[in-house]
Amino acid sequence: MLLGPIASGTEWHLFGSVNRDHSDASDIDLMILCESDVQADMLRQAIDPDSFSLPLHLSLLSFEEAATIDATSMQQSTVVLRLPPGLDHQGSPAH
Repeated sequence: MLLGPIASGTEWHLFGSVNRDHSDASDIDLMILCESDVQADMLRQAIDPDSFSLPLHLSLLSFEEAATIDATSMQQSTVVLRLPPGLDHQGSPAH
């Protein structure tokens, strides 16, 4: 699964049992913070939950939505990946 430019500017967080290093985790809880709803929709379409060895529970939020509900603190998540901005969500250099 290559996400390329549609993932630019995102922040990826693990939470739940897999984040707490439980060797018997039964699923992967992944929260992706996005720059826009459009980007979140594009990532939702691009990520295949069935390609993971454990069931994937995917939450896609805009940075604004996440801040409003304090999602990262509420879920006690850990940032596992920050992708720099730089490309728009169609793959062109941002202006």
